[in-house]
Amino acid sequence: MKFTSTPVSSFDSVSRGYRYYVLALLTLVFIVNFVDRQVLSVLIEPIKRDLQLTDTQLGLLSGLAFALFYVTAGVPIARLADLKSRRNLIAVCMIVWSSMTALCGTAANFAHLLLARIGVAVGEAGCVAPSHSILSDYFRPRDRATALSIYAAGASVGVFIGLLGGGWLAEAFGWRAALVIIGLPGIAVALVVLVTLREPRRGMSLPSQGAPSSSAPTHFWADLGRLLRRPTLVFIALAGGFQSMVTYGVATWLPAFFMRVHGMTPSRAGATLAVISGLVAGVGAIVGGSITARLSRNERRWLLWVPAIATVVATPSYAFAILSPSVSASLLCLVPAAFVSMVYVGPALAATHGVAGVSLRATGVALTLFVSNLLGIGGGALLVGVVSDAFVAAEPTVSLRYGLLAVLVANVPATIGYLLAANGVRDDWHE
Repeated sequence: MKFTSTPVSSFDSVSRGYRYYVLALLTLVFIVNFVDRQVLSVLIEPIKRDLQLTDTQLGLLSGLAFALFYVTAGVPIARLADLKSRRNLIAVCMIVWSSMTALCGTAANFAHLLLARIGVAVGEAGCVAPSHSILSDYFRPRDRATALSIYAAGASVGVFIGLLGGGWLAEAFGWRAALVIIGLPGIAVALVVLVTLREPRRGMSLPSQGAPSSSAPTHFWADLGRLLRRPTLVFIALAGGFQSMVTYGVATWLPAFFMRVHGMTPSRAGATLAVISGLVAGVGAIVGGSITARLSRNERRWLLWVPAIATVVATPSYAFAILSPSVSASLLCLVPAAFVSMVYVGPALAATHGVAGVSLRATGVALTLFVSNLLGIGGGALLVGVVSDAFVAAEPTVSLRYGLLAVLVANVPATIGYLLAANGVRDDWHE
């Protein structure tokens, strides 16, 4: 198949094969996004020793400092995606975050590493919302939950590659070389996006009578007000935020936990968790998304009921894994938790797409991600680090247990938020 950069004007003018090529390419972009974001988790221990950092500082690097710039840049970048070329925006942002990931490997102290991670955050802010907007134009509403679940599984694949590759590279070449080697390939992927991805007409996946009369939103603050007056969107954002506190908090600190508490090497911890937190979670995201897509064709509330159920299942599994004195039992309990940990992403974001509507889709996704990532990425890793430091004097070996248990509490308001969103999703639906 020959690919060109010619814009796509109608849904029927592109083949099914090309639509899935777009899905595969944007999923690859998301994989690189998560490799560059999450590789730091398997490098926490060597970085901690080399730069003499505390768990709170490492939580800031992985969490709050990253999240503040990620979510702050995300809304204006998504606004550009609603107005300008989404393809070009994704490519430019990918070059930025890949370069800054490599630059992290040159950091001489905490401040240098912090500034480079902020650069990664700003670049990665231009990945998800524009990609979701493009995918919604290439896939009909009935197929979006499946497509977005496949896309969301890219996060798990990225975690797999980041943990496996990062752990091995850190032992073989050191953490600095690991960051440089992992960061640079993203630039090549960005060039593939520029050359082969065709910008679709906004709303082209909808029936002609459902397409918007104008692709340009009206006024930012007016549009933001319209979105905030849809309670379902607010509940989805809050629920996703609290669940992300658990997802990101646990994912960030699990490698360090198994190294400190169970004596694993970086390569073994990376390889083991790559399979569980990466592959198992990715399969769960795709399976959960496919099941939800079928259920939601007749009842949209399943888009939010399924994330609520998955959250309830994950919580005790994580708790048993953290508390188990045996490494084998701990890893065994992680498997079901990992399987359902990413189920929420595709269905919840498919609901966000429907609630936001065509002309505000990227902004709606960015607004949801602003809230969820500020709570999730910003709060999860930092909370674990702060609680761990609070207990480190009394329990220097297992203080991370207390931090990981503390963050699990966030799954309670997450479940409540999904249920409240489910109650209003039919009334707030804008396709």
